[in-house]
Amino acid sequence: MSTDAILAPLKDQMHEVEERLYSDVSPADKRLSDLVYHISKIHGKRLRPALLLLSGQCAGGLIPQHIDLAVVVELIHTATLVHDDIIDEAVVRRHIETMNTKWGSKISILFGDYLFSRAYTILSALDSQMSTLIMSQTINILCEGEMVQLLRCYDAEVTESEYLSIIERKTASLCAASCKLGAISSGASKKQTEVLTNYGSKIGMAFQIIDDCLDVVGSEEKLGKPLNLDTQIGKLTLPFIRLVDKLPTDRRESTLELIFQNNSKDSKAAIAELLAEHDAVDYAYETARRLIKDAQDELSIIIPDSIYKTSLLELGNYVVKRDK
Repeated sequence: MSTDAILAPLKDQMHEVEERLYSDVSPADKRLSDLVYHISKIHGKRLRPALLLLSGQCAGGLIPQHIDLAVVVELIHTATLVHDDIIDEAVVRRHIETMNTKWGSKISILFGDYLFSRAYTILSALDSQMSTLIMSQTINILCEGEMVQLLRCYDAEVTESEYLSIIERKTASLCAASCKLGAISSGASKKQTEVLTNYGSKIGMAFQIIDDCLDVVGSEEKLGKPLNLDTQIGKLTLPFIRLVDKLPTDRRESTLELIFQNNSKDSKAAIAELLAEHDAVDYAYETARRLIKDAQDELSIIIPDSIYKTSLLELGNYVVKRDK
């Protein structure tokens, strides 16, 4: 099922969020309008606003503040993507030049900061201390995760549990916060808020695991960017952690060298063969599926049935089945 079909019950609200994402970041100086237009062309799946709005609907219904918060979480997510592309020296994202490729790192860093500041301008106008606290804590956690990952680049000792901890912070924390903000703003009970927040966290972790798998076995045409970017900058993701863990000790050093120098057709083929031989990618996919199933089982028990609950559950299925 496509995301459009899954999010059909939110069609009007998502359209409003989309319009606001463009209008709320329009700079006073029109010479900067090209930056806003460019970033609008490379938008993703709007997963975080969808999680926030669906959680709000599941917990009692939406109020105007939900739209504001949906814009806030997506602006923060977009700002992190801009900064990530600079750190990773990424050239394209979704078939379009990254901002750092088109305008250089200086402008891109400042534009990412600008998006953060616009998000907090909207947030401060809501006069919600709880929402501000949740977002501030989330950004702290997100940045910690990113920094830990960078510190562990080219580190062959990264374990599966450490990897999961990193992605829980750097990716899943904002998804969890989106669900939490949606639930709290609807007056959800403590248990409902806890379950929805956990669902967001598990969906975020699964999303990142699938992303890491697609970086290895996906289609460049569908993804809109080259494959094997993670290992080229020294990131050991779950498929490779699993592979290294399964190899005999005497083969690990040579395999790691092959992984991190994965820039030729022959080396890529050799790595792909090793991953297949040890079912490493399948293992990562199964880990993502297990995360989603655990979260879906809990959600099914606690959250009352509705079209919005169905959409939340389907969103989890989409995350583990997607190919781009």
